[in-house]
Amino acid sequence: MGYLLYIFYFLLFCFLIHRVKIFTSTGLDGKLLIVFFLVRIVCSFLNSYINLYHYPFSDTRAFHEQGVIEFNLLVHDPKEYFTNIFRSNYEDYSGFMESSHSFWNDTRTNVIAKILSIFNIFSGKNFFINTLFFNFLVFAGSAYLYKFFVRIFPLRPRLVTCCVFLLPSVIYFTSGIHRDGLIFLSLCILFYNLYFVIVQRQFHLKSLFLVFASLSLILLLRNFVFITLVPILIAWFFSTRSFKYPLFSYLMTLGLSSVIFFATSLIPGFINLAQHVSTKQAEFIELGKLGESSMEINTLYPSFKSFLLNAPQAINHSLMRPYVFEKFSLLYLPLAIEMFAYQIIILLALFFSRKIASERSTLYMS
Repeated sequence: MGYLLYIFYFLLFCFLIHRVKIFTSTGLDGKLLIVFFLVRIVCSFLNSYINLYHYPFSDTRAFHEQGVIEFNLLVHDPKEYFTNIFRSNYEDYSGFMESSHSFWNDTRTNVIAKILSIFNIFSGKNFFINTLFFNFLVFAGSAYLYKFFVRIFPLRPRLVTCCVFLLPSVIYFTSGIHRDGLIFLSLCILFYNLYFVIVQRQFHLKSLFLVFASLSLILLLRNFVFITLVPILIAWFFSTRSFKYPLFSYLMTLGLSSVIFFATSLIPGFINLAQHVSTKQAEFIELGKLGESSMEINTLYPSFKSFLLNAPQAINHSLMRPYVFEKFSLLYLPLAIEMFAYQIIILLALFFSRKIASERSTLYMS
């Protein structure tokens, strides 16, 4: 029965891709979009298999189990279902940046569990059907992202199509039931609608609502992404108002944000952001020891000097690794090859890219 239900929903989503405005407004052929959706679904099976059978514990499995618990609450105790997300299981609602024993930290799981509980109404609590629903939502994000980038590169629609729909790591890491997919969806909706608000200066109620909703979801799922995103969006806004010098606006805004970041340690009773980043790193190192992908990381202290000295290693880890010649699990080899390809493309772009003066402010942001 589960197989037939899965096929039914897959065909339904293919039909919707041909009919729903989010997809039809891209201008792409519906059959091509279905091919891209099918690629995502194949990746979701691979992602699910690895998370369910390769790792002894995975967030994906935990999210599914929590979603079943919430579904049972919805059926048997609706009052608890509709109120528990607003109630803290701890002494108070403090600890906005804490990694444990914090209401705000728990929201990243609770939000996904609530979404899955709704999916369970239609899927019969089937993990793979829920994954299909999840991927349809995320695929809508890809459509928004395409419409965003095709406005910046109107003469390169095929290149934009490949970059949006066919980047292997993006497809893989957003195809499983996890926060990454919802963050991706939120960012795509945010950038597309903010483009009209900031660049085109079109203040439609729908766009403003979607901006607010996407920012709220990012805040609930990963508050540190929200905090990092805010100064970038502010810089984007000011750069569009100084057309001749957009890069200067970014440097000034991000420089001021850095000063505020370190100055929070001097404000009594305020969140010491540098200390929290240092604490997050220590917790991440301890968590990494439990897995197979940990690597040596220099200790980060809550000071400007320590952040400055650690910057080269941070850039190396985020933009260069994993190297293709490193010894690691075969699961990381495709990612290493993809990362190497990006590095080559970036080098080529530095020498052969064409300047798009009218969209430089948006390019710096993205």
